[in-house]
Amino acid sequence: MRDMATHSGTCRRHAGLQASDMLSAHAAWRLAGMGRYNAKRWQVNTDGKRGEISLTDTQRAAILAYVRQCALPEDRVRFVDHTELNTAYGPSFDILHIGSDVMPGHKGSGTRTANSRITWRGAVAHELIGHREAALAGKTQSEDHLEEAQASIRAARFAPDLTPTERYTLLRDAITRLHEAGIRVRSVKAQLYI
Repeated sequence: MRDMATHSGTCRRHAGLQASDMLSAHAAWRLAGMGRYNAKRWQVNTDGKRGEISLTDTQRAAILAYVRQCALPEDRVRFVDHTELNTAYGPSFDILHIGSDVMPGHKGSGTRTANSRITWRGAVAHELIGHREAALAGKTQSEDHLEEAQASIRAARFAPDLTPTERYTLLRDAITRLHEAGIRVRSVKAQLYI
């Protein structure tokens, strides 16, 4: 999910990529509305905090079923885990990219951050109920930490069929993002579309 892999991820691609792989990655960047050079910051490198293994067919089918529950047509979903791009909603073309980072990390349970514990359903909800619905309503935030916190809060409050634990983890993610930026929820609550 966007920012799940901290946007500052470095390129994990091997130098020997074939031209066809490069073209598919460049096509995905264009679909996301990103230029060739700033796309590197979106490539998956989560340091194990989020999934980094390509999705299985079973995982993809489950994700598509949940996407339908979130009212996004399947033809608006692009699986980009094979190109090592992040999960992100692209408002320019109303497209959801699903990367390997849609899956939670597998590090020790006691030391994991809220972000690394967000389930794939929580990650999809963050993108669609959080980012997409805010974009369609013209209520996105100009500051990244506010946009990401808003998306997690919206997902926690309004997403269909999340467990109470999934909702709580999304709220913890939002609070953590604001805390890291030195912001209290109360001070920005009125400006967030929540």
